[in-house]
Amino acid sequence: MDHDYGYDLEEAIKREGLSKSDIQALRSPPIEGVPLDITDKLLACFLNACKKNVQETRKVIKIYYQDRREAPELFDNRDPLNPKIQQCFQNQDYFFLPPTPSGHSIIFHRLSNPKASNYHFDEAVKTYFMLIETCMYHQGPRPGLICLFDMNNVGLSHLLRVKIGTIRKFFHYLQEGLPAKLRAIHVLNAVSFFDKVLYIIKPFMNAEILNMLFLYPSNSSLEKLYDEWIPRSCLPSDYGGELKSVAELHQEHLKTYQSLRPYFLAEERLRKGDGKLIEEASNKMKSLDID
Repeated sequence: MDHDYGYDLEEAIKREGLSKSDIQALRSPPIEGVPLDITDKLLACFLNACKKNVQETRKVIKIYYQDRREAPELFDNRDPLNPKIQQCFQNQDYFFLPPTPSGHSIIFHRLSNPKASNYHFDEAVKTYFMLIETCMYHQGPRPGLICLFDMNNVGLSHLLRVKIGTIRKFFHYLQEGLPAKLRAIHVLNAVSFFDKVLYIIKPFMNAEILNMLFLYPSNSSLEKLYDEWIPRSCLPSDYGGELKSVAELHQEHLKTYQSLRPYFLAEERLRKGDGKLIEEASNKMKSLDID
């Protein structure tokens, strides 16, 4: 199935200690607003993210699809060959890194072009969400997700291009609907005006997310990052790591995005095409309950 993730489900179930019966329990009764043929691989990611709590998982799955319906500007038209997506790839870096020794996934993002006029906020957020999905497609459920940002090319002029409505949707999805456990947000080369950035985003962040935020000003030591979170073996050479440079890794991952074009196109078709069927199934279950 083009809309299915590509990781090894059996290996992930064993690695994360998931239950096949719990995965199947998520299907019955059908969740209103959720495609009937949602895949076991996606369900496994949700279950793991919700600490294997079936009822909590069902709530998060519903939010996941609700957020996607209510933010078409962030979740529709995700063809990697879309000129607007390509524009993001040309001006920003998006890729995932090898899992840490403890199994955590890592996603990396930075602006490669400092020119603010080349930064289109909605499209950048859309592409960032594609990055998260691409990582999950390949690595599956993990103990946690680490977000790594580099603010080196961010200026005050970029803040003028930020949309409050998009920030609200971004954090709601990240905190309430993400099929992954967010573990930490590390900000490299944190700008001197980060207080202004925080002023914009803080109203939409819960306390748990705020406590996950770690800042590293320019020229500061990264030893704590290496020792406690991401070893050098999982970092680009730009940050003292043992991997290739950011530019090289980004170019390699462009091929990954293109290879997942069938997935992104099929995911949107599935999400939009089964609405009537889901509603009918949900209404049928409700009528059975009444009877």
